[in-house]
Amino acid sequence: MYKKIKKSLKNVIYFFYGLWTLFLLLIFDLEKIKQSEIVCFFPYYHTGGAEKVHLNIVKALSPKKVCVIFTLNSATKNFQDQFNANANCIEINPILNKKNLFVNSLLKKSIYKTINTSNNCKTVLGSNATYFYKILPFISNQITRIDLFHAFGKPDGRELEVVDSVKYIDKRIVINQNTKKDLLEIYAHNNVATKHNEVVQIIENGIAIENNEFSSKDSSAIKIGFVGRWSDEKRPEIFLEIAKQVRLKNSSIEFYMVGIGMKSNIDCINEAGVFFLGEITNVKELAAFYEPLSFLLITSEYEGFPMVIMESMAQGVISISTNVGGISEHITNNENGILINELEDNRIVEEFCNSIFQLIENKKLRNDLSYNSFLYAQTHFSIENFNTNYRKLFSS
Repeated sequence: MYKKIKKSLKNVIYFFYGLWTLFLLLIFDLEKIKQSEIVCFFPYYHTGGAEKVHLNIVKALSPKKVCVIFTLNSATKNFQDQFNANANCIEINPILNKKNLFVNSLLKKSIYKTINTSNNCKTVLGSNATYFYKILPFISNQITRIDLFHAFGKPDGRELEVVDSVKYIDKRIVINQNTKKDLLEIYAHNNVATKHNEVVQIIENGIAIENNEFSSKDSSAIKIGFVGRWSDEKRPEIFLEIAKQVRLKNSSIEFYMVGIGMKSNIDCINEAGVFFLGEITNVKELAAFYEPLSFLLITSEYEGFPMVIMESMAQGVISISTNVGGISEHITNNENGILINELEDNRIVEEFCNSIFQLIENKKLRNDLSYNSFLYAQTHFSIENFNTNYRKLFSS
């Protein structure tokens, strides 16, 4: 009886808290939507490659008025200030996480009706946000509806979402040829009419590159890094196993991890002899981290094209990566990086270790790959191209 009363009381509190939070949104935040030319639905503003891309999109759209609706609870506030500096931001997770159907229905209606009746709003964009697809069927077809996909897993839990939303999407953006291929495979598997292929467009990511002079790495100090979040698809445990095996043969080689979600795994990081540097979000601090780094290891099971590869290549860091996603669209094996084609964990670890020792022993190859990485980044990863393409997208 006590548990039932406690649960009922909790539900009542959640209902009124959600209602109060919704009331505040109606009073203070709907005007942000009404005054904006573009409304974006993104899940987070914490550290991550996708979040960097979303922030870069918002920056590229200046001086257009942009409203960003964040739909989930961010793990950190690292990009929050930058989003706030470039857009009017709204967080709806405090309402959604109360899971009150009545309140959430009012929230949804309030958002799409405000978008549809605004004299200013011309475009909505969604990326990685399931909530966007709940709103999408109610958005007027007088408003341009765009979504963005970074990568697809196999299988991908969003397949039904992708297929069901086809009829509402005016433009569907992917970041590379591989993601486009995966998307069209989803279409074919679900008998989506080929006319919908025509709205799919590739816009590759870009980064701001400040240094244009190549500097050779210190061959006497081999430093190897992993940059990303601790998650299943990134497979950081493989990086740790590589570190263990490499250090058994050469304890002078240093391994570093940077990213989020790692503190709960600090014991196994320490046991592998790896230095954990926490999160690095400042652009200059991140460049300073990459500058002495010899190799960046990408151990992922699937990817789109990681921002960390772009950032590190601009500093002449050699990427040693599993051959997944769109990575081979930019990394050519033994020319500007190393691709690992093995699928089984033990073989992956073995090939990473072999590649590391091969590069250490072959100084000329190491220097060539480092220079080629730097040169490739200079000519292919410019943020200017990214900005131009997104400005065209939102002005057409």
